[in-house]
Amino acid sequence: MSIFEEMMKQYESSHNGKRDNGSQKTYDLKNYFNTMLPKGVDSETKRIRVLPPSEGSKTPFTTMWGHVKKVNGEWKTFPCPKHEKGEDCPFCQAREALLATGKEEDKELAKQYSARQFYVVKVIDRDKENEGVKFWRFKHNYKKQGVMDKIMGAIATVKHDITDVENGRDLNILIVKDGQSSVVQSVSYPLETSQLSSNADKVKEWSEDTRTWEDVYSLRNYDYLKIIVKGDTPVWDKDGKCYIGKLELESKTNAPSDDDDSLEDELEIGSAKVESQKTVSSPEPVAASVSDEDEDDDDLPF
Repeated sequence: MSIFEEMMKQYESSHNGKRDNGSQKTYDLKNYFNTMLPKGVDSETKRIRVLPPSEGSKTPFTTMWGHVKKVNGEWKTFPCPKHEKGEDCPFCQAREALLATGKEEDKELAKQYSARQFYVVKVIDRDKENEGVKFWRFKHNYKKQGVMDKIMGAIATVKHDITDVENGRDLNILIVKDGQSSVVQSVSYPLETSQLSSNADKVKEWSEDTRTWEDVYSLRNYDYLKIIVKGDTPVWDKDGKCYIGKLELESKTNAPSDDDDSLEDELEIGSAKVESQKTVSSPEPVAASVSDEDEDDDDLPF
């Protein structure tokens, strides 16, 4: 089966309910391709080349599952330990606890803690070729209106392997500002095929890059994610040599009240519900922007 056929098969499977489950990182921003528009820019077109699949892979697109949460005012994605490693996950546990109550309001709240499907693909940013291979992560969209759907629409039209190093195609990514978000509006391709590069050394370097998404995106441990689920921000505690909640660290100099003790107990059992109650009067409710049909704006890789 050709790479084109494998990509089409993977895409069709992603809309048939099938899952393709295929330490600390050094965060060099050169490793990430993103579609966030700078302030004051309403639209921009970026040209990329999708790299051939890594050895042992059938398509260039890798599937991962993660949880989306606003931390310190910014949306971030955390790979799910349960889906990716078969380990305990605080997000999944919070979701299960809420669903177990049988209450409609808790079922709705539980959606915030569901794992979501993402795609990761290695690309070359034609405007920044000197920075080498970049990783692009974007959300799966169950309404078939997401980035992957737009990419596959372009691939299905040309009906050949766009990753071929000699006769592949670049992709033009049109990004527009939609409110506060930067959204991929469309994906198109040039009429002519082209080489990945006329420089054989670059072709070898880019094609033989063996890194995976786990090399550039954090797969955080249980304790770190537990702080996030509680609604706190992880900070490094030099004394304890571990991550601790920012609020917890600040409270070390203050004797906790009886109310604080009871709140901690509640957070351990049903952190999602407590967090919702704490933010109900906020102008930006927790429940906003967490559905499966969010816009496909980027978040931070860590």
